[in-house]
Amino acid sequence: MLIILLIITAAFFLLYLIYLIFFWQWEKNCQPFYNEDKTLVFGHRGSPSLVTENTLPGFQKAIDQGVDGLEFDIRLSADGQIVVFHDSNLSRLSSQSDKISKLMLAELQAVELQGSENQLQGVYIPSLNDIIPLFDYVKVLNIEIKSDGFFKGHDILKPLIKFLNKHQIDDKCIVSSFNPLILMRLRLKRPETVIGFLYDRKRLFHGWHNMIWMFRVQPENLHIHYSMLDHWIVRWARKKGMRINSYTINDKNVFNNADIDGLFTDNIKYLK
Repeated sequence: MLIILLIITAAFFLLYLIYLIFFWQWEKNCQPFYNEDKTLVFGHRGSPSLVTENTLPGFQKAIDQGVDGLEFDIRLSADGQIVVFHDSNLSRLSSQSDKISKLMLAELQAVELQGSENQLQGVYIPSLNDIIPLFDYVKVLNIEIKSDGFFKGHDILKPLIKFLNKHQIDDKCIVSSFNPLILMRLRLKRPETVIGFLYDRKRLFHGWHNMIWMFRVQPENLHIHYSMLDHWIVRWARKKGMRINSYTINDKNVFNNADIDGLFTDNIKYLK
């Protein structure tokens, strides 16, 4: 009798799994910034081939080049302020090596960053609030939450949610991260947020790993490297009604042959 009960339980579980994988659809927030006839072009950290990444002049340059959207990274300073910066420390872009999380906002904004070739103006680290005036000049923003570990970086959610609630930019904002636990917590705390699930291919059986997390997060978009656009997970995401945004496409041939909804690029003028 016990064996029969176990077989029935296993069969029900298998049928439920098949239902989830092949048939179940989760509700998705509206994304009015997509155009069915045109791929969205995001300036990846601004226009980093011309101006230092994740800076106000870099974002302005991307806007001047005609991007549809801006993509940028956020971290938390020592005094709990959201700053726009990619790395966990300053070493790659300045003469200092301090960690972002160990410095106050004022200290971070006093650090002059290295300029790109032929760049004349000085550039500094902006806060998220500093970027607000640029919001009206683009169709869409992609805010990527940086995290240095599965259980790290979660403190940024509270001030980020406060920022999103205050400025009400849900009709033009995607929040993404490689940390699925952060995304799951964001979904639970603020369901109206449009989420971009950044695909992590560093895991064993990464396709199944990411699929399971997408069931938990229930994102609107899959963000995936262009080298993986032929992977089964992309076809699966399409069937689930997700938009596909790809990074970092700098080659026009790759762009022309990619079936995607949006792309992140360093070479805006070349692709536009």
